[in-house]
Amino acid sequence: MNILIAEDNKPLCKEIKKYCECNSHNVVFVYDGILAVEEIEKNNFDLYILDINLPSMNGLDIIKYIRSTDIDTPIIIITASDKLETIQNAYAYGCNEYIKKPFFLQELEIRIRNVVTKKIEKCINFADDFYYNMKENNFYHNDKIIELRYKEKRFINLLMKNIGSVVKNSLIHDYVWESDIKDNYPLRQLVAELRRKLPLEIIITKPKEGYLVENDIVENESTV
Repeated sequence: MNILIAEDNKPLCKEIKKYCECNSHNVVFVYDGILAVEEIEKNNFDLYILDINLPSMNGLDIIKYIRSTDIDTPIIIITASDKLETIQNAYAYGCNEYIKKPFFLQELEIRIRNVVTKKIEKCINFADDFYYNMKENNFYHNDKIIELRYKEKRFINLLMKNIGSVVKNSLIHDYVWESDIKDNYPLRQLVAELRRKLPLEIIITKPKEGYLVENDIVENESTV
């Protein structure tokens, strides 16, 4: 398995690299966020292990960069931060596992096996003829793709990764528009357009908070 490790603590990074290689993984490691992005652009990885507090570009922004084109490859975050908001944002942006420093290397290997095992193509079914493919980030209706624009896909991807939880407006702005704009008008317009395109009303508005897809709307999940 090809793994990218981005960690600015060089001794820890080398320790993780050595341990992963002993477990038959191929490892590329960098100490800087921009260098991580350069490696992502050059190579195909099966797993990303990212620190949050990296120079040049932090781990949360790297998650957003990865998930803009790849919603499938597992991401493990390692960090000394215990701030709840940081953890929530990491998962909301698309990380699969979170490990707090310090940790045992054996724990990391367990998490690696866990996320790789879970790497399946999952469909979320809303009705017999309407479902969402997590791997493709596409809705299907009557076996035909519902065409969505880039920002609409980003918005839906964020909600579908957080089914049952309200995704705050500020987080949506950061993830979809990649800015902290305060004007909610573009977001309301985007949601209105999505509601016109989708055959069922699945996007729930929480006034002054954000949006969500409720668990009750989902009929079942399946693999394809």
